[in-house]
Amino acid sequence: MTTPATLPLSHYQLFQTGDVDEARECVARIFCPHGLHVAHPGTALDARHHSVRLHQDVSLNYVQYGPAVRIDPGYLGDFYLLQIPLRGGATIRCGKQQVLADTRTASLPSPTEALSMVWADDSPHLIVRFSRQALQRQFEQLAQMPLSQPLVFDLAVPLNAPALAPVLNFVHYLCATVDADPALCDTALAAQAEAYLLTSLLTLAPHNHSACLQPGARRSLLPRSVRRAQEYLHNHVTAPLSLADLCQHLGVSARALQQAFRQHTGRSPMAYWRDLRLDHVHAVLARSGPDDKTSVSRVAALCGFLHLGHFAAQYQARFGELPTRTLRTGRIGTH
Repeated sequence: MTTPATLPLSHYQLFQTGDVDEARECVARIFCPHGLHVAHPGTALDARHHSVRLHQDVSLNYVQYGPAVRIDPGYLGDFYLLQIPLRGGATIRCGKQQVLADTRTASLPSPTEALSMVWADDSPHLIVRFSRQALQRQFEQLAQMPLSQPLVFDLAVPLNAPALAPVLNFVHYLCATVDADPALCDTALAAQAEAYLLTSLLTLAPHNHSACLQPGARRSLLPRSVRRAQEYLHNHVTAPLSLADLCQHLGVSARALQQAFRQHTGRSPMAYWRDLRLDHVHAVLARSGPDDKTSVSRVAALCGFLHLGHFAAQYQARFGELPTRTLRTGRIGTH
């Protein structure tokens, strides 16, 4: 019989319960709101969740439910999950992909694809939660180009694939290490561990932008005008800027800047700035607390989005959810 002390991440227990509603509410605080149903009514739940944030962008989790359960998160929104079954298995559907996960195959659902899962009896999982924004930033640094479309990973992650073995072994090593020494979290070493996990996931797990990270991919360094424009836009994300303002600051013509941006990033300077502002709105909404008076319209207006209909459509295209859901999720403490 497995005892709590011998379970992964045993020093970071969040809850243990036989109540479905309590389990659903507690798990949602770390992940997102979701439906949770015991597959066979009348079966006693044995739910447990251990969780620890490694540094800023990655958390390690152990989750069990005991009997078979159906889990319906919908869209994850702002994070990816690497789900590693320790026993048993699970049927995972994400977008148009489906996988039968087991001790030989993990799953990697993406936040812009609708997700539903059925975990079999006695199927505890190790789950690594990755910040969507952190993965996007890491991709753009590695590829030296902006992310034009959301990252969508292959749902199936073969655990016996030689290329992925080091990162999977590292996950197990991290779980054992932080359990033995909690002081590791929020240190420079933890930050390096997060960077390794983010980079490994992007370079080793197949996704729709993998070709951009191949060693032979042709990537040109950004010209100085594009780098300076990006830096300026990052530093003035809430300022009322126009293309003319940006060109005046850089001392270049609008035609030259637009041509350089399109050639090296695939989009215009103003499209790049729009995505920066959307990212800023998302971060503000996701950080909102239960007593926060933040409203979607106010944050959007502060970032220059005055037409709420257009803003909501652009936001949903980028993050896979409406801004009202991000705000609601932030207020109930799931981030």
